[in-house]
Amino acid sequence: MRIDIFFKKVGKFLLLTAIALFISYLGAESGYQVKHRLELWKTAQNFELFNKSLIDLFKNDRDGGATPEETFNLFIDALKNEDVDLAVKYFVLDPERRINAWEDLTKLKSEGRLKEYGEWFPAWEDMIVKNTGENSVSVEFYWTQEEEEVKMLPDGAGGFIETTFPAGKYLDGIDFVKNYNKIWKIDNF
Repeated sequence: MRIDIFFKKVGKFLLLTAIALFISYLGAESGYQVKHRLELWKTAQNFELFNKSLIDLFKNDRDGGATPEETFNLFIDALKNEDVDLAVKYFVLDPERRINAWEDLTKLKSEGRLKEYGEWFPAWEDMIVKNTGENSVSVEFYWTQEEEEVKMLPDGAGGFIETTFPAGKYLDGIDFVKNYNKIWKIDNF
């Protein structure tokens, strides 16, 4: 009889322990699921906030012209007035491109060559306009190098590269695109 009581007590203890472990597992799993779903919800909220901020950023990007020509002229005026901050606002809203352009133009300004750089470009009327689509335009222009000259040109990565130009005629170009607000921006320079 005593053995029966002992086995009943051990059996009860094991059963209660198994139930307690099962309840603990369910609690831990439920807690994990709630935490996981809460993290997913927070991530979705942050993503939604990021998207809204990005859309607001694009909606507020209003520097530029109603035509590529107007944007070009605004850009040239900013260069001639040595206003680097304004000049880079005419580029598409791409932080890397704007930073690189800002660094290149700031270096030209510090060397006293920014105004000259703005005057180097031909007038819009002297360029060849190529419509590349409803929301994009490319312009090409020729420039002449009278005699061989070594020039420091922006490398697009915030630095400059020494380039030798023999005497001759050269072709260059600028690409424009419409932004979210239907304002023309410089896309490629």
